[in-house]
Amino acid sequence: TEGRALGPVVHAMMDVSDGLLIDADRMARASGLSVSIDLDAVPLSVEACAFGGDDRAARLTAVTAGDDYQLLFALPPEQTPPIAATRIGLFAPGEGLSLTDANGPVPLPASLGFEHAPGR
Repeated sequence: TEGRALGPVVHAMMDVSDGLLIDADRMARASGLSVSIDLDAVPLSVEACAFGGDDRAARLTAVTAGDDYQLLFALPPEQTPPIAATRIGLFAPGEGLSLTDANGPVPLPASLGFEHAPGR
């Protein structure tokens, strides 16, 4: 239902199932853009906070874990999405993935998410 509501107004959209960072990087590469994500803006569930807290390490774990099953989409900043959504970053000209939080730039983790074996 949410995807159908977003389809007519977004520039790109995909489900996040392999991890937010790896899927955002894939979307940016496919679009010929860079993507910057604000870790502090990424919502964490009550369960995630109870399990690991909400500090930088916990947020990095959350954004690299798979099976999120959320929609990641690109919408112009001035446009309001037709569904409840949280703005977590920005696609822009260029290439690459960058992370920030309240303390500034965040180094990328060694693994951005789940990578399927070739041929699967």
